Amino acid sequence: MKVLILHPIQDVMAGSTKALLNIVSNIKQSGIEVIVGVPGRGALNEELDALHISHINLNFRFSVFPNKRSLWQILLLVRRYIVNSIAGIRLALYARKHQIDIIHSNVSVIDAGYIASQLAHIPHIYHIREYGEKDFNWQHYVGNRCFLHRLNLRKQYNICITKDIQQYIQQTNNPRSQVIYDGVLSSTSIHYNSTKKPYFLFAGRLQPAKGIMPLLQAYAFYHTHCSTPIHLHIAGDTNDTEYKVQLINFAQNNHLENSVSFLGMRQDILQLYQEAQALIVPSLSEGFGFITAEAMFSGCLVIGNDVAGTKEQFDNGKQQTGEEIGLRYTSQEQLVQHLLNITESVRNNTFTHIYEPMILRGQLVVKQLYTTECNAEQIYQFYKNTTL
Repeated sequence: MKVLILHPIQDVMAGSTKALLNIVSNIKQSGIEVIVGVPGRGALNEELDALHISHINLNFRFSVFPNKRSLWQILLLVRRYIVNSIAGIRLALYARKHQIDIIHSNVSVIDAGYIASQLAHIPHIYHIREYGEKDFNWQHYVGNRCFLHRLNLRKQYNICITKDIQQYIQQTNNPRSQVIYDGVLSSTSIHYNSTKKPYFLFAGRLQPAKGIMPLLQAYAFYHTHCSTPIHLHIAGDTNDTEYKVQLINFAQNNHLENSVSFLGMRQDILQLYQEAQALIVPSLSEGFGFITAEAMFSGCLVIGNDVAGTKEQFDNGKQQTGEEIGLRYTSQEQLVQHLLNITESVRNNTFTHIYEPMILRGQLVVKQLYTTECNAEQIYQFYKNTTL
């Protein structure tokens, strides 16, 4: 079986890219020949070379735009539609020439693979990782209704990374749709270090959907109501310089410059998890929450906004163990209270006694649900069912 997987970005720190690399490195062990299509050349190509995965460079773009569009954005939309249509035609010719059995779009915000599959008359898989409009305020340039219609066409198959996303895109009753949780780390990657360092951690892209400004606002309130506040480390970066400046200015205006550290992108993120008092996941509507599972694999307590993918991971944990595997919050006041409680436990040397059982329950759950081995096996079976 030959599978062509399309991925639209080179950012190897993005959750979708990590998931892609985990898929291709594990699925090839099942005897499937995988080819990855990416735009341009960059860090992702180097990672694929290291894994000995074939890849091709293609000129395709995202197929979504913000809800509010300027005239310039409309012109870009038309250009992008043309570029993606041409890419779809070229992909169809490539698929026929190389006898590709399945085209797998690793995200739902590209359509070159869908176009190619329609022209080549082969199955197409959308790996749906995003809500779209709900989380990033995105519209498909063909319209969201048209996109939802596509998901029900013959030879169209859909992998959803959570039950909530599957329900959101109206695929719960579609027999060609399946929930497959991301494979985050190997089952052998469980690590727990009881010696923690005095910092809270945020990890992820610096963009409004990740809830960083509400986190800083809660942290500022915590900072003024705590005699010995624990520092906040922000690991991540952005191309949106204006938004990053807003975050830095907020920290400075609230006298947090000595307590909040902007670390940028980090290669040692697993070590940061292992040593943090807690990871804070303030995303307004997280698709899955790759960092949540990563942190739990690494023995890190997770404080999470009780919505979307973060909520589903917490709910899965409670269903599996009968108890909570993380600290939920639904308001800034609750988040502040969690920070104060953890700080008090650190001061009294009771952190391990209070929170270690929760951390260990989290590790039990991620080892059952979110391993790369489990993910690869489920995707392999999905591929087989797709070609029946």
